[in-house]
Amino acid sequence: MESLFENIDSKKRIDELVDLLNKYNEAYYQKNDPLISDYEYDKLYQELIELERKNPDLVRTDSPTHKIGEEPLREFRQIEHKIPLLSLANTYTIAEIEDFVRRCKESLENEEITFTADLKYDGAAITLVYEDFRLKYAATRGNGIIGDDITQNIITIKSIPLVVNKVMYNKTPLKNFEVRGEVYIKESDFLEINRQREEQGEKLFANPRNLASGTIKTLDRKVVAQRPLQVVCYHLYSDKVELSSQFENYQLIKQLGLPASNYVEKCLTLEDVFNYINKWKDKRFELDFQIDGIVVKIDNIKQQEKLGAISKTPRWAIAFKYPPNRKETLLRDITLQVGRTGAVTPVAELEPVFLAGSTISRATLHNYDYIRERDIRIGDIVIVEKGGEVIPKIVAPVVKKRSPDIKPYIFPEFCPCKIKSRLIRSEGEANYYCIEPRCPWQLRRRIEHFVSRDAMNIEGMGEKIIQTLIENNIIFSIVDIYDLTEKRDSLISLENWGEKKVNNLLKAIEKSKNQPFENVLYALGIRFVGKTVAKILCRHFKNIDSLISATKEDISSIYEIGDKIASSIYDFLKNSSNIEIINHLRKIGIKFSVDNDVDNDPTNISDKFAGKTFVFTGELSTMTRTDAAKIVEKLGGRETKSVSKNTSYVVVGENPGSKFQKAKELNITILNEEEFLKLINKSNENYN
Repeated sequence: MESLFENIDSKKRIDELVDLLNKYNEAYYQKNDPLISDYEYDKLYQELIELERKNPDLVRTDSPTHKIGEEPLREFRQIEHKIPLLSLANTYTIAEIEDFVRRCKESLENEEITFTADLKYDGAAITLVYEDFRLKYAATRGNGIIGDDITQNIITIKSIPLVVNKVMYNKTPLKNFEVRGEVYIKESDFLEINRQREEQGEKLFANPRNLASGTIKTLDRKVVAQRPLQVVCYHLYSDKVELSSQFENYQLIKQLGLPASNYVEKCLTLEDVFNYINKWKDKRFELDFQIDGIVVKIDNIKQQEKLGAISKTPRWAIAFKYPPNRKETLLRDITLQVGRTGAVTPVAELEPVFLAGSTISRATLHNYDYIRERDIRIGDIVIVEKGGEVIPKIVAPVVKKRSPDIKPYIFPEFCPCKIKSRLIRSEGEANYYCIEPRCPWQLRRRIEHFVSRDAMNIEGMGEKIIQTLIENNIIFSIVDIYDLTEKRDSLISLENWGEKKVNNLLKAIEKSKNQPFENVLYALGIRFVGKTVAKILCRHFKNIDSLISATKEDISSIYEIGDKIASSIYDFLKNSSNIEIINHLRKIGIKFSVDNDVDNDPTNISDKFAGKTFVFTGELSTMTRTDAAKIVEKLGGRETKSVSKNTSYVVVGENPGSKFQKAKELNITILNEEEFLKLINKSNENYN
């Protein structure tokens, strides 16, 4: 009877775990929006493995223990891998590394073994297949057997060569081979992308790994090209060349011109492996990319082949994963941070705690739903974790340590600024918004954006100066920046200011009036309007009046402008306060139309280069490469910085670089400067 109840309990728990893990897998792989940490997932996964081992008759056909990764996406062409892309078995204990080595030695009948140890890059697995030195295709891991063809996305990554270097190995050219690796994003790039999204009021990415994974499966190549993706390659296979050493393969990958890890080490003994693991335990926090552990592999390729694989994992490799960096600390308060779009973000104010190489005193709480779902309360002892080793986050409160008088957190009704305007939460929005244009918190962020380099480019007007001007009631909106000449005496009287500092600032403000229309439009801070969108709008509408009079349908009909962006632009330009700001800026000489000289420029009257891409290399004699790129853009074309098979023309000046050679290898049309000028003139003649 006891075993019957035990069996019922086991079935119930297996069902719970399978349903939970499948739910987490869908969020992780399909939506790139993880619901729990890797550590929590691995604990549940190991529990399921153990239960299934003890109860093989209860194993479900949809159990995640049968799957390697995600299911391929139907939007992409499917590719069957020549050799399955397996997942690595992982462990959090040194004892299991010792067991791994013991099993390998037993299977190899006590042959002498050596190891390679490398960082476990936390990204998205890919495979690159080359034939006759040229990239044939790139694919995701998929389900391990079949992956998605992501070639068009992968070739936007500059570090991946379309044609590799010619390398000989044992007197045989290494020209047909497969390389496997990881696509990832640097932490600094990830934080910058999230900063920009926060400014735009968009949902933040969870971590660099999910951003990288989502990006390589994006259908819009332009989005992929804009993301700073990195690649590291770690596995080389060829059925034409007999390779001998894992460590040696890293060197071959580099010789081929592919990016490989700079941190791999050959370990002669198990003690060397443990030293490597210990070395990176704390040193990993100095890296500008995420790792979640160390990969240990048998170095000898023939021994790898002897050891083989089980259904999901190779027997010759294992991943040691570092436990997550977590600490408990006191949640002192929850404050609100208001961005320039009015989006209100709750922030946890913590008792300072040292975690993952830095002292943490604040952590984002994302939005009210995040707080409510986890029942986080002011005064709680909370568990803090470096989310993906980058962003501090609160995992959960320690409920058993909660004082009985601590009450649930209720989101404030009013903005924390001195105006105290009511916060609004629209249907379908995760964030609350302050929609009061005079909100000083929004004002600071809006001014910081307005004066930034890509906008009005007012040199010397940094965060501290902006804060000083607001706190001293000298500026109340972006238009007040251009009235500062009349307040010169007030500026000079400020602490640590003087005539020279004030004169430099006023000169920079006056100079900013020459910024082109596209910069001005971007500077206005319209939600979802970045530099690229601003340029597209300016090219299409030519002036602000045409844009103001446009309907949502007019705006959304423009190529690359979707309904969401169109609605944001339309709503912004129907707001009387915003129109008042625009009119004021117009009166003082800010440009709200495409320059007349640009309109009359004969190189700006044709779309003959629409869909064409140009790469410039070497020094041009009649113009700079920047000027040449502007001409291409005015003719409807686009400049890119790297040569690919999709490049239309490579324009070559004196002393060209490696792009010239790559263009010849890919049979791209090459133009000298004279031919480029003839092409421009021909386009204008055809148009006329």
